Amino acid sequence: MCFFPFTLAADREQRLAAFLVGGAAFLLLELRFEHREVLGEMWRSWIPLVYCGSTLLAGGFALRRWHTWGRRALGALFALGIAVGVAGVWFHTGGHVLGGIRDLLAAWRVPLGQDGGIKMGSRPPALAPLAFCGLGTLGLMVCAGKRRSTD
Repeated sequence: MCFFPFTLAADREQRLAAFLVGGAAFLLLELRFEHREVLGEMWRSWIPLVYCGSTLLAGGFALRRWHTWGRRALGALFALGIAVGVAGVWFHTGGHVLGGIRDLLAAWRVPLGQDGGIKMGSRPPALAPLAFCGLGTLGLMVCAGKRRSTD
């Protein structure tokens, strides 16, 4: 009877990992739409799409092998997601991360209903790629290791 809660905990972690892999599907759908114009212009706009597709495919296999190698493989995929997010912020800000953050903070001084001199859609959202960092961090937390019993 004392093993029952730990079995549920392990199953819960696998289900959480499955939901996070599913989150890559939503990112894939959204990014395909948001990157529709730049996909033909810049190779780097394909990075998050390839990552999401690979995560869905490899993540599906890894979830089926959760108790052997799958948990570690998913952890590696989620760690790669953090790298994709950091690279995305770099690309979205043209390598000027602090300038991108400064521009975002400056928007709080612009009166409501005005554009502050920046045309909508004229540049990519600086911090949007951090969604990959969030997904990757949550995934790493779930895949970090087996729970230890406190018996």
